[in-house]
Amino acid sequence: MNTRARVFAGTAHWAFVVISIAVLWYGFQIVFFSIYAMWAQTPRIVSNPAVLDEFAYGSTPAAVRWTLTTFAIYTGLLLASTRAFHGVGLRQLVGPIPTAWHEFWRVSLYLIPIYALLTVPSLFEPEAEQQFGVAEWLSLLPAILPLLFIQISAEELVFRGYLQSHIAALTQHPIIWMGLPSFLFGLIHYDPLTVPYSAWAYVAWATCLGLVCADLTARSGTLGPAFAVHFINNVGALVILAADDWLYGAALFVWPMHGLAWEPWIPFEALLLVTVWLSARLAIRR
Repeated sequence: MNTRARVFAGTAHWAFVVISIAVLWYGFQIVFFSIYAMWAQTPRIVSNPAVLDEFAYGSTPAAVRWTLTTFAIYTGLLLASTRAFHGVGLRQLVGPIPTAWHEFWRVSLYLIPIYALLTVPSLFEPEAEQQFGVAEWLSLLPAILPLLFIQISAEELVFRGYLQSHIAALTQHPIIWMGLPSFLFGLIHYDPLTVPYSAWAYVAWATCLGLVCADLTARSGTLGPAFAVHFINNVGALVILAADDWLYGAALFVWPMHGLAWEPWIPFEALLLVTVWLSARLAIRR
């Protein structure tokens, strides 16, 4: 049994896996829509309903900030569940904090040049549209970056910190304890408003990203490397160069998709994922 699975060894049960997923899914709906309903009735929103559309698409910096903040709901629900069912807190989910912190920064330093090399040239393509001056964009970052970390940490705590480690205490087969949480991670990225084959292609990509984070978590024993991969990826995709379909309101540049399918990007994204995976492995090599 790997070290992370030992945290759940005495309390692991498939019923808790199912119950925890239900708590996260339905609990988020209840909390989020309760807050949303009250917010939608405030005088500012009633007098300017266009703000609701901005929030739905994440088309302004404020909408991005609020959307990223909502992921704290997942973290709160998860910590309540793990404490109630397993007596496990945040430190056990993350792993040894000094090690996680060190590996987060180490992996980040390895990945930043890679993302810069692959992303910066796209900024000079005629399709890329700059939506902020550099000074204005930089002024957004002190608020956006911590909230972005809240978003990625919520997902990593759920899928790698809890589900992967919990399922690893129930079965020794990596294809299950790594594959199942990674597929569920991919599944939450399914967009029913997109053409099905394109939506499922994106699910496959997100599943592969989940597998990268799963492997790094298993090898490291902490969530530090997974935090780094997820954070650097999302900085590139949401803060530097974002597609104009969702959550692009704080990006320096926007790439207009015009409803185009996502599949043409698959070779590029596959190459990026393999490069990121190997580089992160090298970064945590002891």
